[in-house]
Amino acid sequence: MTPPRLLLLCAHTARSVAYLQALAAAGLVPDHIIAYGQAAPPPHVTRHAQHHENCGLVLPQLDESLIGCLERLGWAYERCSSDILDSTELLGCIERGKADLIVYSGQGGQLVPPALLQRCPVLHVHSGWLPDYRGSTTLYYQILEQRQCAASALLLNETIDTGPVVARKHYPLPAAGMDVDYLYDNAIRADLLVEVLLRWRANPASLAPLADPSFAEEQPPYYIIHPLLKHLALLTIDQQEPACE
Repeated sequence: MTPPRLLLLCAHTARSVAYLQALAAAGLVPDHIIAYGQAAPPPHVTRHAQHHENCGLVLPQLDESLIGCLERLGWAYERCSSDILDSTELLGCIERGKADLIVYSGQGGQLVPPALLQRCPVLHVHSGWLPDYRGSTTLYYQILEQRQCAASALLLNETIDTGPVVARKHYPLPAAGMDVDYLYDNAIRADLLVEVLLRWRANPASLAPLADPSFAEEQPPYYIIHPLLKHLALLTIDQQEPACE
């Protein structure tokens, strides 16, 4: 039997770098990688925790650019200048990848169009426990409401965070002082992505929707969090008792 082919579709973001580093650490090499859109400098991380282990979760090193990370790993990749997901140029790159599964690591707020979704399943990792925390910046809402974090892996459809969920996992709060947007958010997404892909490589049928009746319930999406609420969420993180050293 021919092994299933994995395509990684990467915008020039911290999340893409986190995914590459996590996949490399797990020995998972995509069959085809597309770096699309325009290059961007690494993000400026302003909050640095004293204890970076964060209970065993591996944090990404974000001083690398997407291309710099790919070059260091020695992984072959294809560049596409277009950042339009249904452009002729980008769809042509995807066709050449002949993928059985696409891992999507795009720009925030960018919806995957039907022209791409119709080609093969598209896997996305969302920060937030689905279906309860759909939408944007859900990690902060879950910190405020539940004092914990989560990530969910889903197969995308044409609406926001409503596709079949294939895996979910809870995570502790970030360590006090830790950057949430670039370090922790991307670390938990990358952690769950590796778990899902290891299972998929061993058994492609493992990407089955979770049997949970709550997925049938209509849940309103969250929107970009207000700066004051974000500040309160960061205070919640910084004032917590250390969970582990």
